[in-house]
Amino acid sequence: MELRDYVRVLRRSWLLVLACAVLGGLLAAGMNWRADRIYAATVTMVVSSSDNGANAALAYQGGLLSQQRVKSYANLVASDRVAEAVVDQLKLGDSPSALRARIQAQAVPDTVLLRAVVRDADPRRAQSIADAVGETFSEAVARIERPAEDEPPTVRVSVWEHAKLPTTPVSPQPVRNIALGVLLGLLISIGAAFLRHRLDTSISSEEDAAGVTGLPNLAMINFDSSSGRQPLIIHSGPYTQRAESFRQLRTNLQFVDVDTAPRSILVSSSVSREGKTTTTCNLAITLAQGGARVCLVEGDLRRPSFGEYLGVESAAGLTSVLIGAADLDDVLQPWGEGRVGDGRVEVLPSGPIPPNPSELLGSRNMSDLIEVLCSRFDIVLIDAPPLLPVTDAAVLSTRVDGALLIARVGRTRREQLRRAADALRAVDARMIGTVLNMVPAKSQNASYYGRYESYAPRARHTRTTGANRIRIPAAPDRGLRPAGGGSAASGASVPAAPVAGSAQLPAQRAAPAPLVAPAMKRPAAGRQGTRQQQGTTGPGSNSPGVGPAGEGPAGSRPVGPAAGSDPSAGGSPGGRSGGAGAPAGSSGSVEWAAGQATEAGADSSAVEIAAQREPGDHTAPLAYGAGTSDRGSDRSTGR
Repeated sequence: MELRDYVRVLRRSWLLVLACAVLGGLLAAGMNWRADRIYAATVTMVVSSSDNGANAALAYQGGLLSQQRVKSYANLVASDRVAEAVVDQLKLGDSPSALRARIQAQAVPDTVLLRAVVRDADPRRAQSIADAVGETFSEAVARIERPAEDEPPTVRVSVWEHAKLPTTPVSPQPVRNIALGVLLGLLISIGAAFLRHRLDTSISSEEDAAGVTGLPNLAMINFDSSSGRQPLIIHSGPYTQRAESFRQLRTNLQFVDVDTAPRSILVSSSVSREGKTTTTCNLAITLAQGGARVCLVEGDLRRPSFGEYLGVESAAGLTSVLIGAADLDDVLQPWGEGRVGDGRVEVLPSGPIPPNPSELLGSRNMSDLIEVLCSRFDIVLIDAPPLLPVTDAAVLSTRVDGALLIARVGRTRREQLRRAADALRAVDARMIGTVLNMVPAKSQNASYYGRYESYAPRARHTRTTGANRIRIPAAPDRGLRPAGGGSAASGASVPAAPVAGSAQLPAQRAAPAPLVAPAMKRPAAGRQGTRQQQGTTGPGSNSPGVGPAGEGPAGSRPVGPAAGSDPSAGGSPGGRSGGAGAPAGSSGSVEWAAGQATEAGADSSAVEIAAQREPGDHTAPLAYGAGTSDRGSDRSTGR
């Protein structure tokens, strides 16, 4: 492990480290609060020789004798004989052995000083015991060092300084004990963190997934606490971290293999409850928002859940088509019209649960059905059962162009993910990559740019052009636009664009409709030529063809007067094309639209700036199958 790995382990377990440190400090503080206060009293004694010789040699010998006696006397101060004499003198209730444990002798180095320290809970009693120890020990030494009854002792011990009354306790020491408790808690928590790291076998990062499977990780889906109640991204908003994670997955799928991009993708996981079904549904929504036509197939014939997440009827579906009980067109269910942008999502539910799912999914009819779906749609997503409990996903993976493995961070084990990848390799399936699901937002694997909401469009702002003030609402997400073309940001209800050949709107209207530039839809293959042949836009047409001189530039849709407004304002009645005199460029179109709205009598004009996309733009996302003649003809039919 490198230094950054140690730091990562500590960052991952920072809550445990903090909790143990605080707990250690609290325990030390509690022990200090419950402990008895101990006071210490010290008495100082002097060891001297009684030989008062006239010469210096005798004095020097007496000094050496005193220093030698000090070392021996330090062990005799806290003896049973001295303790018993002190107990008898002061009439203490303690035993001599208990008193002996509270007496400590200290010999000052290179001196003849001897100190006796007595500890007790009562400061006055500690003082009295210390003085009694000094006097008792002096008398005991005098009896020991006296050679005869009528002769003076060779060495004397005198009390030099009596004990003073202690005012502050010497034990406990709160600062030192609390610091030791915090340090001990830190050491225990750090050891527990590294032990947890060694014993944890779950997937926690992209490196773990890549090291186990050998596959690239295509996206990291951030965890959202509201995903349990609102599993689909169209319910949460377009600028959340979770929605942006699926856009990243969509982009990475586009560049997995530029030459042979996968048209049919199997989504599975190692075990259940890893979020594979919600990932499949949200990926289909994101692909459709990017302009692709998606077929969502429920390949989990054991525990189908599309009815719960998408609200579709599952009485007839995939199994009905495979056994020939229903036609494909009869069981395909369109979903999310008006909510998924320019693309389209059609759902093929599971149908009746069969007794032999593996045999049905591995049949020739299933392979033919996938080919038919690939010819009709840009991409086919198949939600499959987990790989380890059953073999359905491994059988079905041989019929598709690629397989995605979903792994839940903190739950999926490395061994489980390895066995799932080996199961796909055993059948020679093409594995695209892995997707890490439910990544904690505050972990080291969270989004690098932090909160994505900071990049969301501003709610509203105004722009002054001359005497007119144009209110520009926030651009709504293409996947959240309600049916009928209404603007989700402004809240105004905008009528849908009229189709070619429909009746014109009335000439007058009670109140002029707001000028809205509808988002140009990406023309499908087979229709592009027809739209380009129309040339200019006529009444009731919504094509962005090249208009006559004075109209908006080709390839963009200028903002014109509302249907039913005065024709003299610059536009044709009922038409949505730009009127004469509209300047080129988007900003000019906005200013021209404001002027026309003022002439038409509108008090305030709400102008929606919608993203435009050229038909031949190579940056258009997920242009699956572009350039294939037979599939392009199928798209022109709407299937």
